[in-house]
Amino acid sequence: MTFFAVFLFVAFAVVALTSLGSRVFRRYGEIRTGTAIFWGVSLAWLANLNMWTSWHITNLRYGWVGVTLTGIALAGTALVLHAAAGTMSSLYRKLEDEAEQIERTELRRVA
Repeated sequence: MTFFAVFLFVAFAVVALTSLGSRVFRRYGEIRTGTAIFWGVSLAWLANLNMWTSWHITNLRYGWVGVTLTGIALAGTALVLHAAAGTMSSLYRKLEDEAEQIERTELRRVA
C-alpha cells in the first residue's frame, strides 16, 4: 500500500514537471507524452523505483528493465491524471457558466 502512495506522489510530480515543460514549449502540442515519459523514467531511475521488486516479483532477468517500465507506468499514470484534472476543470467552467459571467462583466466596460 505504501508503494502505491509513493507511486501516486511521484506521478503527481511528473504531472507538475510535464506542465512546466509544456508551458515552455507552447508551440509543440505533442510534446506532452514525450516529456512525461522522460520525467517518469528519470524520476524512477533517480528514486530507484521498481514495481516488481516492491510487489515481491523477483524473477526479472535485468533490474534496469523493471525501473524503466516503472517510469513508463509513471508517465502513463501522469497523463491519465492530467486528463482527469482537465475534465474536472472543464466541468467546473461549464457548471459555473464562465462565458456568461465574462460577457456580463467585460462587455459592459466596452460598450
